Amino acid sequence: MLVDVLKFAGRALAVTLFLILVGVKGFEVMQKTPDPPASPVEPGAALALPSPARAFGSGPMTLNGDRGGQFQADVVIEGTSLRMLVDTGAYSVALTAEDAERAGIHPFPSDYNQPVNTANGVVMAARAELREVSLGQIRVRDVASIVLPRGAGRISLLGMTFLKRLSGFQVLDNRLVLTP
Repeated sequence: MLVDVLKFAGRALAVTLFLILVGVKGFEVMQKTPDPPASPVEPGAALALPSPARAFGSGPMTLNGDRGGQFQADVVIEGTSLRMLVDTGAYSVALTAEDAERAGIHPFPSDYNQPVNTANGVVMAARAELREVSLGQIRVRDVASIVLPRGAGRISLLGMTFLKRLSGFQVLDNRLVLTP
């Protein structure tokens, strides 16, 4: 019976010592962690994410539409020229697997975890951050994009993650005018 009492008390003592040790170590860590520097911004402003940088470049650029009213352009992504469809209905820049490979973007199979709606249904795409996207003299840095799996698209799309960074774009008489 005495052995059972010691076992019971020993467990409680071990748990108590463990909790004290964790508490002391946690307090030491808190004491060693420096306070963040004081910020001159308003308290609620810390929650706002910085807006992405605007496009830069010279003058407006005009693209002529094809017979179907679509606008295609040669776009330079990561130093590689790719033929893309300018698509104001696409939320993001969307690269075909083949175009991504040409531009040196190689997602791992496990990166294809973002469901996206395409003309052929829902597919799993991989997210990618593009350092720079250039269309003629218009350049945009740090553009969010997706990479579609093989066979999910015939042409890459220049979507709104690029276009919304422009100061404006408009369609006039089957011409798309883009302004950095």
